[in-house]
Amino acid sequence: MKPSDFARKGSKYRDRTDVLFDKALSRNNKVNSFKTEQGIVEIGGFEITRQTKTAKKTIKTSNYFDFADMRGASGVARMNAAKRAFNSLMLAGLRGQNHIEFTCNVNNARNRDIYLDLGDFEKTEEFGGRGPNSTKQNFGTEYEKSLAKSLQDWKEGLPVKRWADHVKTITTEVQKKHGAILEVIVTGEVDTKRPLVLNGKNVVISVGGGTLTTDIGSKVADIVLRCENSDAYLSVKYGDTLSFFNCGVAGSGKANLKLFPETDLRKGEIPDDGKKYLDMFGIVHEDFLSVFEKYTGKDAVSASVENHIRKISLTSSQKSALENLIASGVGKGYWMTHYDGGKLHFHEINNKYLTDASTLTGSTIELQYGGGNGKAKRINMVFETKTYEFSFNIRSKSGGIYPTHTNGDYFKKN
Repeated sequence: MKPSDFARKGSKYRDRTDVLFDKALSRNNKVNSFKTEQGIVEIGGFEITRQTKTAKKTIKTSNYFDFADMRGASGVARMNAAKRAFNSLMLAGLRGQNHIEFTCNVNNARNRDIYLDLGDFEKTEEFGGRGPNSTKQNFGTEYEKSLAKSLQDWKEGLPVKRWADHVKTITTEVQKKHGAILEVIVTGEVDTKRPLVLNGKNVVISVGGGTLTTDIGSKVADIVLRCENSDAYLSVKYGDTLSFFNCGVAGSGKANLKLFPETDLRKGEIPDDGKKYLDMFGIVHEDFLSVFEKYTGKDAVSASVENHIRKISLTSSQKSALENLIASGVGKGYWMTHYDGGKLHFHEINNKYLTDASTLTGSTIELQYGGGNGKAKRINMVFETKTYEFSFNIRSKSGGIYPTHTNGDYFKKN
């Protein structure tokens, strides 16, 4: 799920926050049962980390909300405070140091805590997604298909019943660049894989596999507009948070680099590919290992490593490597068609856009060993380019301690 599932256009969206709390508290005929990438889980609580900027300084706060404290008449005030904090975060979005982490139990292992991000939860029917026997599509898929249908209706001279303003924007801009639209072709049935691969000594993203290139229009296209002069490739996105990549780190499967296998980390060893990935961000190997070796749970007295939030000045080679990684994922040769739930952002991803999107604003990035509070089994890497705010991480998405995935999200700057 995403923040836009709970808040849109400056206010909370429908009753979905109430549904989440009712389920977690087993209230109002709801059951504490959530579908996630790790199976069915129960939520015990959540921790919110917020960053607030004032004219003089940046303030960061972390607060844990335990659902056990929200039960009964005595817990109503705490429940309402937790709802306000949750809604406020959803409105602000999960960018920079803003973060939420849920403490959960897997149904078949109730004494084993796992820690999940909002994006790890599947959008089920009660949150506007699809039920097990439902033919209803999630809104992102529905938007993509209904937009394609509206474009086809426009091309055939039929009334455009949905997204007429989006169709007008798209067709106007595309025809300026590519000539008259001759045909509308829907291609976005399968998600494009984005594994991390080696390109020389650097780790980059291979969009769609095959030969490494930044010309990825045909690989990321959900809709192709066949035009008089050249084809226009539309990459259709929905929501406020966009996924950049999401990869396993154990090295299982042909497409995945052997970055951080648990057997190696338990011996205090990091494979060469993993070292290349860490070195790009300036992550200290010993402190990276300590995040997982010294992890004791959410009730830890102190952070797993000292000075757990660090501003790192990248060397020229580190900066170049990170910018190459970003460029490989952003690519060029297509039109970003991003509907955030309130506004359509439609722009051509060309050479200039790619340069701005992949050029870091300065040489400083932020590392969060153990997450925002220093006690989690993760490390976050936060940085900005001229166009986007990025939040990468290396973390465990299972009940174990050692990392299973690395993934990155990005947010368009206003």
